[in-house]
Amino acid sequence: MDIYLDCVEESAFPFSEEIVKNMIQTALSHLGIHKNYEISVLLVRDEEMQMINRERRGMDRTTDVLSFPVAETIPHPYRVLGEVVISIDKMEVQAEEIGHSVRDEFLRLLVHGILHLNGYDHEIGQKEEILMQKMEDEILEILYKLAD
Repeated sequence: MDIYLDCVEESAFPFSEEIVKNMIQTALSHLGIHKNYEISVLLVRDEEMQMINRERRGMDRTTDVLSFPVAETIPHPYRVLGEVVISIDKMEVQAEEIGHSVRDEFLRLLVHGILHLNGYDHEIGQKEEILMQKMEDEILEILYKLAD
């Protein structure tokens, strides 16, 4: 398994690299993915997030999290899941608005992105939204225990 982490500001990761990788492994394991995968997580500022959103989705605005799954038809010796991009600025603002820590918001956005990489999509209907929220809650409950 390969997990790549990158951040425009190293101090923006609310956990150590080792802990983030462990959390990603735990989340993927809960989804039945245990080995032979690759995933990238990138933390950026709003300006870069807006540019990525514009270039890759045609939407000229920032957002909190983007996921870019890789088509399973691309042959690899292991499964390339894709990339999760998280806005540091949105993460910090939303943590304050929601009333929880930046660490909790990072985990929420990370799990949300990972679920999108694995085919979950809350935007296609109420049933799918409920299913995705249930899975997000299950994984977050596990990760919050690890974070303590």
